[in-house]
Amino acid sequence: MLDTSPGDCILEAGTGNAGLSMYLARAVGPNGKVHTVERSSSTSEHAQLVVEQFRRGVLMPSIVFHVGVLGEVINKVAVSIDKSLATVLNTEKPLAEDPEQTWKEQGNIVAPLFDGIVLDMPTPWTQLPQIFGFLKTDRFVICYLPSISQVMDLVRASRQWPLLVEDVVEVDWRSWDIKVAVVRNPDPLAASDEAMVCRPTHTPIGHTAFLVKLRKCGAQ
Repeated sequence: MLDTSPGDCILEAGTGNAGLSMYLARAVGPNGKVHTVERSSSTSEHAQLVVEQFRRGVLMPSIVFHVGVLGEVINKVAVSIDKSLATVLNTEKPLAEDPEQTWKEQGNIVAPLFDGIVLDMPTPWTQLPQIFGFLKTDRFVICYLPSISQVMDLVRASRQWPLLVEDVVEVDWRSWDIKVAVVRNPDPLAASDEAMVCRPTHTPIGHTAFLVKLRKCGAQ
């Protein structure tokens, strides 16, 4: 959904155990970067340890860890990528005191740094006004949301920004029975055969979350 290519620069919020961070790092390759932001310092430290221990840290050069609330540290993240932005961005506070005015005051593009943004947080619409100015035009924001009410809130909020809701996908969890079964031979003197049984279980399909895909449009 993110349409990631080797060499891309990706922003992720919600590092967690770094599972997605490592997946993205493999997608962007050694010439790309994944900047991942986690508000909990202990969680971020654990995630770094996980990455360091995965295949002797082969993905560490492609992942940059940041700690803090995304909207409050995005300027520092931006300056760490492009030092020249230090003259125009205040790294001590968000782009604007009122997030609703951020993109209107700073413009649709603050600095086109990121080829994609992934947000794993309960209220992404509170952070989007402060960060999407760093997303390249015609690129994507993917939001991971557990409930449909959160999806509705995000879609409603995105109408005030140049973000087009391109897709909403429900991620299901469906268990399967895969096992070896004995096929009885009608001839009692003959040996029985074995066969694989592959079918969905009879339990209800489980729900995990929704993925909302937003495309950044040109300035309105």
